[in-house]
Amino acid sequence: MPRKWILETGKARQWKGSRCGPARDVYLPTLRRILSIVMNDIKDGSGSVLEFYDGLADSYHLIGANWDEMVRTQGQILDKLIRGILPSGPIKILDCSCGIGTQAIGLALQGHEVRATDLSPKAIARAELEAARLEASVSFGVADFRCLENVAGRYDAVISCDNSLPHLLTEGDLLLALESIRSKSKAEGMVLFSIRDYDKILETKPTGMLPRTFQDRGGKRIYFQTWDWSDKSPVYKVSLYILCEIDSGWETKSFVTTYRAWRRDEISVLMVGAGFDQLRWLFPQETGYYQPVVIARVGNTG
Repeated sequence: MPRKWILETGKARQWKGSRCGPARDVYLPTLRRILSIVMNDIKDGSGSVLEFYDGLADSYHLIGANWDEMVRTQGQILDKLIRGILPSGPIKILDCSCGIGTQAIGLALQGHEVRATDLSPKAIARAELEAARLEASVSFGVADFRCLENVAGRYDAVISCDNSLPHLLTEGDLLLALESIRSKSKAEGMVLFSIRDYDKILETKPTGMLPRTFQDRGGKRIYFQTWDWSDKSPVYKVSLYILCEIDSGWETKSFVTTYRAWRRDEISVLMVGAGFDQLRWLFPQETGYYQPVVIARVGNTG
């Protein structure tokens, strides 16, 4: 959310009749959460995350071969994982870092009741358009996953995919998010997060992702990333590039953000500290999902 904070709790409405799309819910954090988030952002230099996802919103579908197919495939895989824990009845799901809706829309198409939030208003606006196009029923809102207390209700499952949590660079910030996510979880509910295999990545600290070339009706495009590692911490800057072929040559789009390479045991310790138990890490060869996932249960939330 923009850093013009409104020091009130509750729910606001914005963008009525604007070019950003229909009015949607914007969830305002409590003062305690505001102060924690602002201090962590100042300390970590992580304020670029909003800019990164706002900028990427219109181009996100270009980083894969076929985004519509990705939506359906990931929805099917996540549905299977969630129903492996919660097998009966309709499942109420919160996707608290939904981006342009890849997983939220996919799960809605599997018949789940899905609420989806994201830090980026532009990503949410794009997600609403994509949900309408794909005829998926999803309720969207703008919220930082470190302060979800004003998102209404509690959910059978809360998810955060696509390596979203590692944008948080300190233990304090990650714990803040995990506690916030737990506050939205029903007793005996579950959470599911997908995170890069940083245990393996830290063995070599690669300098990026090799270029991938795609071609469709829109023409040819090339996607790659460069990674610049800090000398003093497991933090790295990602520069994401999308090159699109046009009549006069190539158009280049670039976006920059920062991640921390969290090891699985570090995340597991913080998840237990936030009140999760029965943690299980699952890997792509087991699930068919493109990243490792961690699944955990929620005890009595009071």
